[in-house]
Amino acid sequence: MPVSSDFVRELFAAANQIHLVSRLEAQRLIERAATTIDDQRERLAISTNVVPLTHDLTADLPNLLANLDRIPPELLAVVLIRCADEIARLERLAQ
Repeated sequence: MPVSSDFVRELFAAANQIHLVSRLEAQRLIERAATTIDDQRERLAISTNVVPLTHDLTADLPNLLANLDRIPPELLAVVLIRCADEIARLERLAQ
């Protein structure tokens, strides 16, 4: 099973228990998700004719991270879910 599948599960678990996730842990997860998404997009751009771009919040994760302290937990849960969805989508496109 790909490592990203484990990470997708970790993101969903954190989103479902967002009240137990510290801001530091949320930041770590979002930073890791941003790196994973960027890496997957880059690999797809190099290896296939698939255009993996998505115009949603995953396209602006660095700006979101800069304002993390002002984001309510419920919205953080949505961010984690969108990141998990994007990672899973990009993984499927790469197959």
